[in-house]
Amino acid sequence: MAVVQISRIQIRRGQKNVGSGIPQLAGGELGWAVDSQELYIGNGAVSEGSPAVGNSKIITEHDNLFELASTYTYKTSSSVQTGSSATSPITRTLQKRLDETVTVQSFGALGDGTDQTAQLQRAVDQLYLNASTKGTVPSRVVLELQPGTYTITNTIHIPPHATLIGAGSDKTIIHQTGEFPIFKTVNSLSTPGSPAADSGSSLTNQARKIILRGMTLKINTLEKTGLDLVTCRESLFEDLNIEGPWISTSATVADAIGIKMSSLSSLVGTLQNTFRNIKVTGFSYAVKSDDDCNDNLFDKCTFETNDYGIVFGKDTVLGSQSQSTGPSRNNVTNSLFRYINQHGLWYENGQFNHSEGNKFIDVGNEGGGDTTPFFTIINTRQAGNSSTEDFFERKRRLMYDAGYTSIAYKSETEGELDSKDSSTHNLNIIQTGTYTTLFRLPGDASRSFAIEYTYKSSTIDALRSGTISLVVDSSNNAVSLDDEFTYSGSPSNQTNLQFRANYLDVNGDTTVDTVAIQVLNSTTNDQGYLHFKVSNVT
Repeated sequence: MAVVQISRIQIRRGQKNVGSGIPQLAGGELGWAVDSQELYIGNGAVSEGSPAVGNSKIITEHDNLFELASTYTYKTSSSVQTGSSATSPITRTLQKRLDETVTVQSFGALGDGTDQTAQLQRAVDQLYLNASTKGTVPSRVVLELQPGTYTITNTIHIPPHATLIGAGSDKTIIHQTGEFPIFKTVNSLSTPGSPAADSGSSLTNQARKIILRGMTLKINTLEKTGLDLVTCRESLFEDLNIEGPWISTSATVADAIGIKMSSLSSLVGTLQNTFRNIKVTGFSYAVKSDDDCNDNLFDKCTFETNDYGIVFGKDTVLGSQSQSTGPSRNNVTNSLFRYINQHGLWYENGQFNHSEGNKFIDVGNEGGGDTTPFFTIINTRQAGNSSTEDFFERKRRLMYDAGYTSIAYKSETEGELDSKDSSTHNLNIIQTGTYTTLFRLPGDASRSFAIEYTYKSSTIDALRSGTISLVVDSSNNAVSLDDEFTYSGSPSNQTNLQFRANYLDVNGDTTVDTVAIQVLNSTTNDQGYLHFKVSNVT
């Protein structure tokens, strides 16, 4: 008959919270606290090599690691001193350390392409509209959105002081599949799940100090808005791609707006916001505002494949609460407008809006290129708006490109606009016994031009610098030219160079449309050159 021996090993056990608690255990001896479900082991004696007599706690499934890690100290190197002395470091709980940053994943938004509307809105509401922390400075944390596609079926409402940072455009994608704006700003009267009406907005509660950065906002529905800024001030929008479904053959749709800006009043409005490195594609209007939205900056942006670029004051009703002047004092700088069917900039109402250093390529051509210029590139109806150092691809083509001589010169600008050319043009001037067209200017509207030029002959010692003043009177099909210059060289050659203007019908439709600046050069065998810049006031 087989003999079976059953042995068991037992360790010391007792209750931690009764009597004297856990006794001093011998070196290597285990002790189990039955009441707290904690396990300890004796350190051993100092004589055995132990750094100190006592018991060490062994971590088990019953322990809360965050409670145990309550003495986090920043230690990037041994030389860092976080406290007032090297022996008194600053300690923090691991919970507080981890809570310094928050991601949408903590609210269940995984960016896996599924509907994340509830999760995203919950994250925004709990961080910025939580009743216990709302309005406090410590609550104004950064909400991070990891790379991925976050599908939404309704608008995400953004309250004051919200900061949403993605991993970058085309990395973090917010995809709106419903018939709603993607993001819409709201005031601080909003509560979780209940965005407040704009009618209650004031200077103290309106949407403000918002940051949206590093994501793509994509919308499926042609009739809807990408970013809806409602009475929003002093906010930053940066590194965003805003994409809609509009294509060059689509009709103009009133609500198909990439960035819509509205105000409650001229005082409580969408003011002093910065848009930097924003790309807007696929909308009827890349940017549109009819209200008193003032002092906003668009810098280093791209507006591509839209019906219109930036449109201010198109449907403004002057005298209403939020439309005393229309959008004013807004700046558009260092930006690219490309493949815009109609106007790149349209200021129907509003003053002192300024365009500077922008590039306009294939704008106003209804998708047909510079051979079919239908619309002006900048259209403004009130005095005080301006364009400085802007580049127009149309001007390079229609001014003196030999392949465009039969194309009527539709002007780059229209209306009450002060415009100064960004480019210095360079043309050769050869000997000619008759007046020959040197370059062309638009004749589709009454305006005046100032042409600043410098001429240097190749065969004689002659240098001439001057300004040609040109006045176009389209109502009477008349043009006048005056040339004032300073000349250096032989007096006998001072008048060798003569300019005149001719009003032409270049496309044969019986309507004069283009002004030809013509030159007569009697300097024998001359191969001189002309540098010039053009400014105009419509």
